[in-house]
Amino acid sequence: MARISVVVPTCNKKDMVTEAIDSVFGQSFRDFELIIVDDGSTDGTPVQIFSTFGAQPQAIEELSRMHPTAVRPFSHPFLHDGIPVWYHYYPNRGLAAARNRGIRCSRGAYVAFLEAEDLWDGGHLLSHMRFHEGCHEAAVSHSAVDHVKERGRPRKARKDAPLSGWIFDRALEASPVRISAAMAHKLCFQECGVFDENLPACEDYDLWLRMSAHFPFYHVEGPLVRQRSARPQGARTWSWDRYRVYALEKAFQGGRLNPEQRLMVASEIVRKCEHLVEGFTHLKTEERASFYERKRKRFVLEVRKLRASQSGTPLVGQGAEPVAEECIVPASL
Repeated sequence: MARISVVVPTCNKKDMVTEAIDSVFGQSFRDFELIIVDDGSTDGTPVQIFSTFGAQPQAIEELSRMHPTAVRPFSHPFLHDGIPVWYHYYPNRGLAAARNRGIRCSRGAYVAFLEAEDLWDGGHLLSHMRFHEGCHEAAVSHSAVDHVKERGRPRKARKDAPLSGWIFDRALEASPVRISAAMAHKLCFQECGVFDENLPACEDYDLWLRMSAHFPFYHVEGPLVRQRSARPQGARTWSWDRYRVYALEKAFQGGRLNPEQRLMVASEIVRKCEHLVEGFTHLKTEERASFYERKRKRFVLEVRKLRASQSGTPLVGQGAEPVAEECIVPASL
C-alpha cells in the first residue's frame, strides 16, 4: 500500500492538469498512488487522461466519440511507471466534492493535494515524508509557494511567509496554507472532517480553521510549489468574508473549541461582519448589510460574555442571549 495518496481534482483544465500530473511523476519519492478526480469536464479531459496513461485505443476512440454530456460516472485504474493511478469521473459538483471523493478513495497514510493549475518541484513529496519520519507527532505539513508567470506576463516572484506551530490565530483571518502545498495524515480528516461541499469558495479556509484548532501545522523547508493562477484581488474578494463568517459560525457553534478559541472566533466574526456591512452598504444592498449588522451585534454580545467569563467579572446590563440560528450558506458570488 502506498504511503501517500496524491489527490488531483480537475474540471475543464486538460492541458494544465497534464502538466500537473507530469510534476507528480517527476517526484524523487515514489511510494505514492495518484488519484485524479474529474469533476465533470467537458473539454476532452477523459480522452487526454486515457491517452496519457496508454489506455487501449478502443477505449480512447469510444470516449472520443461520446458527447461530453453523455459520459456517465466511471472509474478506471492505470499503472504508470510502477505507480498506481486511479481516474474517477463524476458529474460536476464543485471542487470541495471532488477533493472529498479523492480523500474517500485514498489508501495511503497521508493525503497530499495538487490543484490542476499548480506544479510541484521534484523533491516536494520527499521533503514532506522525511519531515514526518523525523517528527512522528506531526500530522499536517506545508511548504512554500512561488507565484509564477500568468498568461505570458511576468509576475513578481513571492514566497509565502512560513507559518509553523499552533497557527489557529493566523487561520482566522484567511486561509494560511495553499492546498497544493499541504500534506495531512488521514487521522486529521477522521478527527476534523473533510471539505464543506456547501461552500462555493473558501472551503480550504473552513478546513484549515477546523484542523488548526486541533493540530499544529509544520512548515517544511525545501522545494517549492509553483502556483500558476493568480488569487483574485480587491473588489472580487471582500465579499468572500460571507463564506468565512459561515465557517467561523460553524466552528463557534460546533462545541469543539476551548474558551480562548471561542473568544478569538467571536471577535473575528465581529471584524468580518463590519467589513461586510461596509461593503454591502457601499453597494446599496441594504438587506445583506442589515443581515450582517444583526449578526455583528449578536457576536459583540458573545465577545462581552466570553471576556467576562474569562475574567470572572459578571456581565452587567443586557442579559445573555443565545446566538440565533441565522448561519446560512451565502449565495454564490
